[in-house]
Amino acid sequence: MTGWEAKIVVVAIGLSICATHGLAENKSDKDVAYGTHERHVLDVYWNTDYKNAPIVFTIHGGGFTNGNKSYCSKNIQNFYREKGCIVVSPNYRLRKEGTPITIADCTIDVAMAVAYMQANAEKYGGDPEKIVSTGSSAGGYLSAQIAYRKQWNWPSDAMHQPEVLNVIAWFGDSPYLPPYVIQQVAANDAPGFIMYGGDDEHPSTPAQQGHDMQAKLKSKQIWNKMVYVDAMGHVPAQRILYSPTSRDQETYEAFNEFLDMVCYGKGEPQGGDVIEVGK
Repeated sequence: MTGWEAKIVVVAIGLSICATHGLAENKSDKDVAYGTHERHVLDVYWNTDYKNAPIVFTIHGGGFTNGNKSYCSKNIQNFYREKGCIVVSPNYRLRKEGTPITIADCTIDVAMAVAYMQANAEKYGGDPEKIVSTGSSAGGYLSAQIAYRKQWNWPSDAMHQPEVLNVIAWFGDSPYLPPYVIQQVAANDAPGFIMYGGDDEHPSTPAQQGHDMQAKLKSKQIWNKMVYVDAMGHVPAQRILYSPTSRDQETYEAFNEFLDMVCYGKGEPQGGDVIEVGK
């Protein structure tokens, strides 16, 4: 073999390797229907290299009257995909004036979205038994319901009607947590990570709700951690956790350890404490 022939062979091998390993890419699937209503749509963000990846739901807030799936910002998408997770952001019906929609309807909609992804996880390289439920404000309420409610009365037109939603962890960013949500927590339920702002929190989501939820999780011997951001108000996670330019390092590291534990069975991080963020 001549020198030129050898070089051609090396180049060919290199191109073959690139072709084999360069196919993985970040992709999105927008407005995927999980039900019959026009708001029954979700967006999925994933990488084509994923196999049995955890699935993270990011549920928007808006007082059950406003908001949409665009809540799942680039920072949120990148944060969870860097952890090897599929990201799902659903719309749900809203309580608009003149409509009969209730908070219970909002809740069953999100449950239907989770059920859809359980049934279709393989399409995106996901693990249907590893779902992390996250949300902010009203979305925090919905994410907690998804994580801790035990029974679902599925509507007759629901595409999928599983007996159990396979939620392995919950994160609430200034979640609205009335007592009846907290009381649903039972032994062996999903670990919880909670975040609230300080004096400028929304009056419907005082940090005391987070302390009450943490106490309930502790009473059931379930791993938990809370972050209290004294200098910020409502839904601080976008700045304190997701933004690479303004995040709090201690919170970021603690949340990464939480995800490693629940998604991949790595480590046993300290729980039961409150991280106090001053900035």
